[in-house]
Amino acid sequence: MSTKFLYALTLTICGAVFNLLMYFTGLQTEKLATGQYFQWLGLVMMFVVLFLGIKAVRDETPEKGMSYGRGVGTGTLISLYSGLMSSVYSFIHFKFVNTEFADYQIAMIRQKWEAAGMGEAQMAQAEKFTRAMMGPVAQAILTPVFVVIIGVVCSLIIAAIVKRPAPDALKTA
Repeated sequence: MSTKFLYALTLTICGAVFNLLMYFTGLQTEKLATGQYFQWLGLVMMFVVLFLGIKAVRDETPEKGMSYGRGVGTGTLISLYSGLMSSVYSFIHFKFVNTEFADYQIAMIRQKWEAAGMGEAQMAQAEKFTRAMMGPVAQAILTPVFVVIIGVVCSLIIAAIVKRPAPDALKTA
């Protein structure tokens, strides 16, 4: 198993465990408004796993060197693999585990819509769209897109930290 795939699998499992913890603590259901603040922990977790993955790939090479572009590419590939695997988990999670996620989301957002002065017809239309976006299929489609986008941004930062010229490149410079 390649190092990139191993770290992608690690990221996917960490994300699944995080989602389950959020669900079982009620932060994806009754306490959804509070739970939104805890979603940032998922970003921290992703950053740490990507950092460790990119560093592991760098340290695998005989000269222990890595260019900025290779670091970004490695992080992007880890994110892509993880996004595709997480897509399957997202579908399972929202189809069989947290089946009322859309209801909780609508209840929370409806208050904001009312505060913004939306009419009942507008809210009904917005609710249809929101329910469609919160469904298991939509979540499965959107998950890899967001994971890759966030992964690329994290990789851009991490690659700048982890890059190291190969020892041979130092001698010729």
